[in-house]
Amino acid sequence: MDNQMERILDICLEKMKGGIPLDKILMEYPDQREELKELLTVARDIENIPLPPVRDEAVASCLTKVSKALQSQKKQGWAAKIPRLQWPRLFYFPSPAWAKALAFVFIVILISWSTVSLSGDSIPGNLLYPVKLTTEKVRFYLTTDPEEKAELRLTYSEERMQELVRYLDEKGELNTRALKAMLDEAALAVDNISRLPKDKAIACCLKLEHLCAFHMDVLERLKSRVPALQRQELDNAIQTCQHRMEWMGKVIRNEVPIGEWGPFVLNEN
Repeated sequence: MDNQMERILDICLEKMKGGIPLDKILMEYPDQREELKELLTVARDIENIPLPPVRDEAVASCLTKVSKALQSQKKQGWAAKIPRLQWPRLFYFPSPAWAKALAFVFIVILISWSTVSLSGDSIPGNLLYPVKLTTEKVRFYLTTDPEEKAELRLTYSEERMQELVRYLDEKGELNTRALKAMLDEAALAVDNISRLPKDKAIACCLKLEHLCAFHMDVLERLKSRVPALQRQELDNAIQTCQHRMEWMGKVIRNEVPIGEWGPFVLNEN
């Protein structure tokens, strides 16, 4: 990101904090609209993530240990009379308050790290699921290589499918938002495939073809477990996967040029 884009982003972030709608902000920068939209959307999602509660017991326990350690250091003051080598101190806390503050920061960092790690197994409806999605978005938008971005789209599509299965196991119904997200992630992969050299593009098309076939197979197996009222939506998704798999085959066989994506094109809504 160049310096000009960084300045524009800072300005836009301040406007968002001031309550100006995203669409209105983007209208002011038509040349940078698409890149800004991605970055500002991620920033907004991060801002809206619910913070995990910090347990008072954990904070109290940590501060108690810090206090005991400081008291222990005071009791060992006699040791200072013994001549010894003085090693440079890497950290210096002028008062116990600094030690307590640092301990609290460590607690928050640990909780944040644990939250992101635990969110990996969450499914739609779980408290940590928004953290999972936002982490994925941040990883995607920090990735610059088109091939790696396409790989991430395929990975996220497969992850949505796994969530779909786990949700059905737990709730006994089809999560239609996860189903749509699974199909959308696969479709979005072609945006980055179009930017690749032909050999790499064909390799990614092969992976996408296999992914669509895998989706179709899994969804077929779920049909008997899905409530009757939701089976039509599942059938539609299976049909979409089949059309996409067949289209990828045409691209791989050079029957359709790379860049014409047929059933992968998403409707703007």
